[in-house]
Amino acid sequence: MCRLFELNDHGRNFSLSHLPQELRSLEEVGPQKCLVFSTDGSRFATGGVDGHLRLHEWPGMRTIVDESEAHNSVNDMDFSLDSRYLASIYTDGSLRIWDTDNGGAVKFMTRPGSPDKFELCRFSRDRTKPYLFCTLQEGYRPATVIWDICTWNIIGVKDLRKHACVMSISTGGSYIALFL
Repeated sequence: MCRLFELNDHGRNFSLSHLPQELRSLEEVGPQKCLVFSTDGSRFATGGVDGHLRLHEWPGMRTIVDESEAHNSVNDMDFSLDSRYLASIYTDGSLRIWDTDNGGAVKFMTRPGSPDKFELCRFSRDRTKPYLFCTLQEGYRPATVIWDICTWNIIGVKDLRKHACVMSISTGGSYIALFL
């Protein structure tokens, strides 16, 4: 069950208030692994342990994507800074980029039969550098891959010593944090 809470800012004290708003399209959808709001607050996405991906307009909850035949479980999701794209990574190691206006798949990245697997994804938070950062397991070699989202060309690869289990990008876009 998905519940909605409002964050109340009282100076240095914060509180959460449960909102009675019903999210009918999310009733009885099963366990979800990922929930994410777009940066501008116009979109809301969920990814289930069953691989079902849902993308909605917010707060009206009009369905943009309802992809029940995704893959395995959704592993990670992130919205681009302008909320134009949603990146989703599945436990089978595939990566999909969705257009959040029309719900179409912009890019599908996987190598059938390959041991290469995408693990985590984050879009840059800097308006001057429209990048998508992903961790990737290339065979036995973990790496971070960077795409320019204007052209979808790879602009960099950095080898890592270990797998990353958590990734974050700083607001200014100058830093990427990986918990290895």
